[in-house]
Amino acid sequence: MTEAEARRLPKVELHCHVDGAVRPATLLDLAAKGGITLPATDAESLRPYVQVSPECRTLRDFLTTFETFYPVLEVAGAMERAAFELVEDMAADGVVHLEARFCPALQANDRQSAEDVLRATLAGLEQGARATGISVGAIVCLYRPLSHAVNSELARLAITHADRGVVGVDLAGPEDLPGAPFAEAFEIVREGGLPLTIHAGEAMGPESIVEAVDTLVATRIGHGVALRDDAELAARVADLGVTIECCLTSNLHTGAVASLDEHPFDALRRAGQAVTLNTDDPAVSGITLSHELALAADTWDYGLDDLEQIVLAGADGAFLDEDGQRVLRERVTAGFEAARAR
Repeated sequence: MTEAEARRLPKVELHCHVDGAVRPATLLDLAAKGGITLPATDAESLRPYVQVSPECRTLRDFLTTFETFYPVLEVAGAMERAAFELVEDMAADGVVHLEARFCPALQANDRQSAEDVLRATLAGLEQGARATGISVGAIVCLYRPLSHAVNSELARLAITHADRGVVGVDLAGPEDLPGAPFAEAFEIVREGGLPLTIHAGEAMGPESIVEAVDTLVATRIGHGVALRDDAELAARVADLGVTIECCLTSNLHTGAVASLDEHPFDALRRAGQAVTLNTDDPAVSGITLSHELALAADTWDYGLDDLEQIVLAGADGAFLDEDGQRVLRERVTAGFEAARAR
């Protein structure tokens, strides 16, 4: 399957970071407005600094790209514009439901608070949803290196903005920093009724997934690569109905897997696990969700029926109510029926 063919299919994106999806041209424009110097003056020349090469296989090289442009995202209006353009790009790629995640505290400074960043980003996502017609939700990331006080405040902000587009809460950041100490923040989230997705099993082993599902009570796991190392845990996670947000190319780029032959996606799927395909940081990896569907199809010889089941797993795992999930499933099913008729 080609990427162009996959683009015509309806898709569901559950694991995408707003800050890892910014267009190079937008970074240049925002940098100019903020008086920030970037290492290039045109989009193509900037790309090698903000996008990894296809051969990237280390987390350090992957994260270095963020160091180049992250200060730009503190410029006033940056996250609102980035969020709006992300929705535009996803819609152009055939995505029908997007859940975009970000940590508002990472762009906060003496000129804008985390709440200011949150509201601006939500405004961008809402504008994008209205302009494109796709459904969009926001996931607020707590961040492991931040203090308990800051993460608890982020949890409260997520709850108070649930009626403005926030649909869930994530825990991101270095997995060697345990999530259990943030018990207060997660209690706020649970009491507020928002579901949790946790980054786990990417840089650390199965123990991080155990913490995510048992201690933090996550209903989705971001990455979950380490399930390949513990078949009993993988079976238990499947029995619990936890959805795994897989990011194939990102896992290659960060070195979570050395090759797709080592990726557990297909094995988990065949074992009955709810696994989804996602981009993680599409601009940094230089990919689209259509690329990921085509990659999976070519790697494991998937046909339209297989891809439809993968996208439907995303619909079932989306942080929507039952009616929202039903409508999304119907939209996905109709899109695949149209694809078969072509």
